[in-house]
This record gives sequence, structure tokens and C-alpha cells, in this order.
Amino acid sequence: MKPESQLVLDATDNSTSVEKMTVPEGVEIGDLVLVDIRGDQGNPWKRPGLFNEHSAIYIGNGTLIEANGVVRYRNLTQFCQWCKNYIFLRVKTANESQRIAAAEWAKSKIGTAYQVFFDFPWFGLKIADTNRKFPTANLLYCAELLWASYYNQGIDIDRDGWTYPCWVTPNDILYDDDVEMIYRNVTNSTDIIQPDKGLYVANKKIAITVFNTIVIGSLDVTVSTENEMITSVDFFIDTVYKATDTTPPYIWNWNERGSGKTTILAVANDDAGNHYSSKMSVYKFL
Repeated sequence: MKPESQLVLDATDNSTSVEKMTVPEGVEIGDLVLVDIRGDQGNPWKRPGLFNEHSAIYIGNGTLIEANGVVRYRNLTQFCQWCKNYIFLRVKTANESQRIAAAEWAKSKIGTAYQVFFDFPWFGLKIADTNRKFPTANLLYCAELLWASYYNQGIDIDRDGWTYPCWVTPNDILYDDDVEMIYRNVTNSTDIIQPDKGLYVANKKIAITVFNTIVIGSLDVTVSTENEMITSVDFFIDTVYKATDTTPPYIWNWNERGSGKTTILAVANDDAGNHYSSKMSVYKFL
């Protein structure tokens, strides 16, 4: 029997509502916004961790600059249409002049072509000098744009610095010592944290993959949520109810045989009757 949550929640949604984003009080030019995007966690752009999938820099008047297709202006209301959670950050080691200069540097890159993070052989390589004679120097991906904007003001907002691998993700910026949170909004923190992108054999991850997740044999499907109001998580395979767990971390042992592409759906339920979901497409065998 399907639990009540499945009767009121469409499997393609990530939450029961879409919240419009407005500029929080106190946000200033040069501040940064990081977001989680809606959608299937099997998508290569979906990464584990809150606020780890896209980013932009605020330039005032409700406007952001993002690297998405090209470096471009983005209205804040439009930007929120496909985000699930968001956070505003400030580079606390920068003074006002440096923050404004970082925003102006980002403006100067409007129209710059996008660097696809996963493209061989560079895989998100970060370069601060876009005029450098190097194959990807004149290309920017979203987190690289933010990092380079401040690196050109003498501040490195990548927590990993120049250690291997030399790329920067939104979470690398979030957890850097130069950065502080000024506003946080979590609409739906329900995440399938296992499996992630990789090859799993007998409940062990033996290889990392970029585009597909492959599961061979049994697997502990594990769900995390930062919402303290959550009381249970329901597990579905291709919309068919399988199990419920009431104790975090929420786990279901998937030991059924599979023969190809399938979808894991996790629906978190809180004590106020709200439901939040995440789904992930995987290939299951044996």
C-alpha cells in the first residue's frame, strides 16, 4: 500500500511549493549566492551537499551575474525559478572597494563563453587570467567566475587553494575561511546521499563516475535531511512504494534484482503534514 505522502506528491517535484527569491535585507554588491537546483540527482550537474550546484555574484538592483551558457546578467526572480535551496555569502576579508571591484570584474566578462565543467581533458580547471594563452583560459564556469572575481582582488576564496584537483566548486567557496554566511534559505534539504555518481558493487562504491550511477547487487539507499521536523522517509522504486524509515540517517536496503535504468524516489515527511522529495536515476543489475 502506498503511504499517504505519495498520494499528494508528484514524483517529478522536489518540494510541495516553489518559493520566490527576493533580495534579503543587508545583501550588498559583491556578495555571492549559491543554490541547489531542482531535478533528478542522476543529472551530472547535481552534486552532494547543500548549495553546491550553481552560483552567481550580486551586482545590485536585483541583478546577478552567472556563468550559464555564457557569462550573463540574470534577474534574481528568474534565477530562483529552478533553485531549491539558496544561501547568500559575503567575502568577509574583502573591504567594500574590493567587493565592488569583484563585481566590476565579473561585469567585464559578460559574453565570455562557458567552460563545461566535465569536458575532457580540463574538467573544471580554474584560471584567473582569462587573457592567458591556454586552451580554457578564456572560458568560465559558474564557481570559477566567483573565484576569479575575488582572486583578481588578491583574495582566494577556494578552501582547497591550489591543491589537486585544481578546480573550484560552490561548496569550496562556502567553506572557505574568507567567506561568511549572511542569509540562508532551505526549502527542501532532502538528498539521496547514497548512491552518488559511481559504480557500486555489493554495497561498496568502487569507482567514481560523472554521468551515470551503476548499482550491482544490494545497496543501502541513504537519505539525509537538515530539516529537524522530518519524522520519516518513504522509499519508492519507479513510484512503487518499498519501505519507510523513521530514524535518521534514513536507510533502506535495496536488495531486489534489477535489469537496467530505474528511479529511486525518497519522500521525507514532517510532523506538520508537509512532504519533500528527491529522486535519482540509476542503472541497477542483479
